Amino acid sequence: MLSIVVLACYLACAAWLVSSAFHPDAPRAGGRRVAGLALGATALILHAVLLRQGLFAKPAISFTTTETASLIGWPMGLIALVLSWLRPRFASIGAVLMAVTGVVAMATTEGSGGYALTRQNWEIAAHIALSTVAYALIMIAAVLAVTLALLDRRLRHRRPLGWLRAVPSLEALEGGTFQALGAGFAVLTLALFSGFIFVSDLFAQHLFHKTVLSCVAWIIFAVVLFGRWRFGWRGRVATSWTLGGFALLGLAYFGSKIVLESILGRHWT
Repeated sequence: MLSIVVLACYLACAAWLVSSAFHPDAPRAGGRRVAGLALGATALILHAVLLRQGLFAKPAISFTTTETASLIGWPMGLIALVLSWLRPRFASIGAVLMAVTGVVAMATTEGSGGYALTRQNWEIAAHIALSTVAYALIMIAAVLAVTLALLDRRLRHRRPLGWLRAVPSLEALEGGTFQALGAGFAVLTLALFSGFIFVSDLFAQHLFHKTVLSCVAWIIFAVVLFGRWRFGWRGRVATSWTLGGFALLGLAYFGSKIVLESILGRHWT
């Protein structure tokens, strides 16, 4: 029941934020955005309660694939809420992210039990937290990159913008994409570093494929950021590289987990 309330709050938040973004100069736009932010804050609080009841109240911490998505969704929703608050023109992007967070939050209490972590200490907790925040930031960068590509295509072909009228300008989207990617890259670096230090045997724990894919994604993001800094990469080149890295990171986080648990019957420890 709580998961349904959480989803409703997230979707209501998204609706109010979109409403404020489509008519930013309207007299009531500010009030709509405030209403959306309030609903979003409520959703995040209830989502945290849901995570505590569904994941962290267990005798041993365990994560199914859907619960992992829900855990990643919480920081993504928090960042989206702060973004919509500080930068009103990004309210439409925040609305999309909040809606996605609501959908994944529904999965917190679903599915068969996950596999328990045999080692529970602050080092592993720190690694999980860093990995979660890194993926959330990079997913935000991917959403911004997709929006940037759609807007660029409409403008190049001189087509009506339609719903894209609610999104920020090309320059703002591009700047936001690289800011989110840069922050995600920094946190991903810390997550990988902590994994190499705190995870004792990658081969025995079936983490080798996940680690390799994450490292390849890290290299791709490093190339994108270096190209942006050194050569001024932008537009379709930067978007393609960013989405490619995000796809690899998605395979690392979820593809490996699905194959191990659902197909091979193994798990990470």
